[in-house]
Amino acid sequence: MFKNVLLDLGASVDAGLISDAVDFCRKGGVSLTVLNVFEEPPGVAVDYFGSHGKDLQDIVLESHRAELDEALAEAGADNGSVSVESRWGKDFIEAIRLVREKGFDLLVTASQAQTGPPDSMAMALMRKCPCPVWIHRGSLWKGAVRIMAAVNTSDSSEESRALNKKILDHAVRLNEILRGHLHVVTCWSGYMESVLASPRFSEGDKAEYLDHERAHTERELETLFASGRLPEGIKSKIIHGNPAKGIPAYAAEQHMDVVVMGTVARTGVPGLVVGNTAERIASALDGSILAIKPDGFVSPVD
Repeated sequence: MFKNVLLDLGASVDAGLISDAVDFCRKGGVSLTVLNVFEEPPGVAVDYFGSHGKDLQDIVLESHRAELDEALAEAGADNGSVSVESRWGKDFIEAIRLVREKGFDLLVTASQAQTGPPDSMAMALMRKCPCPVWIHRGSLWKGAVRIMAAVNTSDSSEESRALNKKILDHAVRLNEILRGHLHVVTCWSGYMESVLASPRFSEGDKAEYLDHERAHTERELETLFASGRLPEGIKSKIIHGNPAKGIPAYAAEQHMDVVVMGTVARTGVPGLVVGNTAERIASALDGSILAIKPDGFVSPVD
């Protein structure tokens, strides 16, 4: 967990993101590789420069590497402490291929949209990358870092419990590295609650059923907490309502810097790489997101 980190910069040199990634890896004692992916140059441009004895790709890489080395130096990266990879092709595809080739356990990327839904490239990585994906926005090193682990306690299947534990473990480790404040949040609701308004159910029947559902959530959260080592001062919150609304609302209210969340817990469904609820939560968050895949997830990228 967080031992081998890949920073995907696309075709840019984002000095702020580089600085944050270098600092994070230094604090965590982990290795960092920086990846740049460039679109293949059009054949007409390659032919033109080739006819003049110049390799267009070499020119692009040489210019870009000078800018990258300067940004790494400004970030305080020691010589040789950061590996650099350059590839040609589509950004998220090449990033995922490199994750598989070299066994990275965390991919960090940025969203060009600083508020609202992450951009399409960040979402493609969240959906399809086999390792955890950190969509980084803002800066986490100015003041106290607030981290939320968003777990799903409505599903008590072994698969869902395993994903919840994975979410919590990653949130705890992130909290240790950043010396932050950790909140664990879950949402609950009764099945078809609107039906309870029917004359078939008394107010007592409704209250008894909802108490049953909330007690189930409390037991699942207690089981989750008992499964791992938790930091002192951890806060937990149980919210009555839809997680697609409750999680973003709590994150905004509590000024969360990072939300650690699962993507989908149904790995056996062909082509399903991220759940609808996860999509809606991610699209409503303004801070950073650490998206965790369930064990057994297989990326659709060849």
